[in-house]
Amino acid sequence: MEDHKEVFEIVSGNFDIVPHNVLSMNQVRDLLAVRVREMLDKNVEKLVSTLYRIDVSQRVTDEIFNLSSKDDIALLIADAVIARQLKKIDSRRKYKNDTNI
Repeated sequence: MEDHKEVFEIVSGNFDIVPHNVLSMNQVRDLLAVRVREMLDKNVEKLVSTLYRIDVSQRVTDEIFNLSSKDDIALLIADAVIARQLKKIDSRRKYKNDTNI
């Protein structure tokens, strides 16, 4: 599976994003940033809980939340979530390959 599709599959479930046919990682980022922005306005507690559950570093999120622009925060949170999911995907692939030797 292509990374952007796999990442979208993971984040769409965690962030309650309606399924889309994503064609690129930029589309994943844009869709996720829109959802994060909505959560910043309506349910910050759920956003923080979701970030904790999917294991985005608190150090990273603390730095991001110190910014003043909610739009910037939403984009940087989206980037952090995507980066974390890509690390998890990479680890799973590595572990899977190591066990198939």
